[in-house]
Amino acid sequence: MKCAIRLLRCGLVAAMAITTSFAVAQEPKRGGVLTAIHYPEPTVLTTGLNAGFAAGFVSTKVFEGLVEYDRTGKARPALALSWSTSADGLQVTFKLRDGVKWHDGQPFTSKDVKFSIEEVWRKYHSRGRIIYANVASIDTPDPLTVVLHLSQPTPGMMASLNSFTSPVMPQHVYEGTDILTNPANQKPIGTGPWVFKEWQRGSYIILDRNPDYWQAGKPYPDRLVIRYLPDAAARSTTIETGEAQIAAQTPVGLSDVKRLSALPNIGATTEGYEYFAPVVMMEFNNKRPPFDNILVRKAVAFAINRDVVIRNVWFGLGKIATGPISAKSPYYTADVDKYPYDPAKSEALLEQAGYKKDASGVRLRLVYDVASLGAEYRRLGEVLKQQLARVGIQIELRTQDNAAYLRRMYTDYDFNFFTAYVGTYLDPQLAVYWSKNFVKGVPFSNAGGYSNPKMDALLEGVQVENDPAKRMQEFHEIQKIAASDLPRFPLFELDSVTLFDKKVHDHTTTYDGPFSNWANIWMDR
Repeated sequence: MKCAIRLLRCGLVAAMAITTSFAVAQEPKRGGVLTAIHYPEPTVLTTGLNAGFAAGFVSTKVFEGLVEYDRTGKARPALALSWSTSADGLQVTFKLRDGVKWHDGQPFTSKDVKFSIEEVWRKYHSRGRIIYANVASIDTPDPLTVVLHLSQPTPGMMASLNSFTSPVMPQHVYEGTDILTNPANQKPIGTGPWVFKEWQRGSYIILDRNPDYWQAGKPYPDRLVIRYLPDAAARSTTIETGEAQIAAQTPVGLSDVKRLSALPNIGATTEGYEYFAPVVMMEFNNKRPPFDNILVRKAVAFAINRDVVIRNVWFGLGKIATGPISAKSPYYTADVDKYPYDPAKSEALLEQAGYKKDASGVRLRLVYDVASLGAEYRRLGEVLKQQLARVGIQIELRTQDNAAYLRRMYTDYDFNFFTAYVGTYLDPQLAVYWSKNFVKGVPFSNAGGYSNPKMDALLEGVQVENDPAKRMQEFHEIQKIAASDLPRFPLFELDSVTLFDKKVHDHTTTYDGPFSNWANIWMDR
């Protein structure tokens, strides 16, 4: 069996022919309809209010950030032409691009940036609340200048200014309204290369080419159609038949990734996800039994064979995680408490916590919520069910659509535990561990209700620390506390795949790849 699994894994990697570099630049061609596949369907269309990947895939095409990040992670101009920081790190000045218009024809100005920071990112964004916490005041001396006055230096801010994390939103559309229920959340108005046209719930979203885009001549296709198909096999068929030309974030079954990428007209790449540095984490509800007990949290960790999960569910596209920061990050440390598969240790911890086996051999009966992210997460639930049963934890798998899932986790907090796909980002953003980020109704905030004053102090400290060595030390300490307290259990670091028809070009030109604005993407016709 082990040999079969090993061959399966090697076969997948070999057959995928993962692309690590792209062909010599060609002259882009205008026209055509580009159809993309992503899953699941979002609930809103701006990452200013929902920092998840479902919203992000659409939001980043409509909205823009002050900067974007090239293939090396270096910031380059977007809505901001240039920026400068004072010697003491307490003032950051942005010079904005002239002549940019919102999709409704209104001019983009410094007032929009000020409004976005003060009224959206700091209030409703799950990571923005800590990223911009030290913005004491904002000056807009003219329509094209924004000056941020900081109470303390904020070195990580410059790694958070792209359209995914910090989409600039129109003041004239949102001011004086209930931002969370504004109709523009469903029919977004941005400055980006793509203009919202239509959302047919349960089926597709249509974005049209922005004829007034500030990058003259871009985007190249006339229309972008994003399709949402609940069945993974149907998504695979759509790619195979050419009905869709690109599929992001591994939206098909992994066995189909192997099969599709072997076709002569289809390519595959794991590039374009570096900005996110994703880790799949198990989230425990720290506010209610049994996971308010650290012994139970650790018992579950020791009961999970993550090698089996990676091999059998994700076909080897991942590696065991040791903490909340990806090993790809320069801030990573492996010097933390670790939780190798050890069911005997798991059972001893459960005994210590007072959970004895009943006559049927069951210690705990719990509900596990399956993430609405595709078939792999359902299979993950099934594997967890088998593995936890061996130590006397019986779990019921609960599934729901994405809207109900987000509401249950981040508004009602009606869960025992679930698994989420979490970005750790270019400069690690760990606000899910910050007690002040327990915000009802804000997706991907601190749903588990974890609180540790020392962790809070460190999280706030790395946001303002300008000494690189000390900042590194603080990030290492954060990882050690996270592994010791284990409010959430990092399962593995995930490699996502983009499948694309080889007639599609320039789809991965930034650090955030398919979650960039796709101003450069084009097709042979």
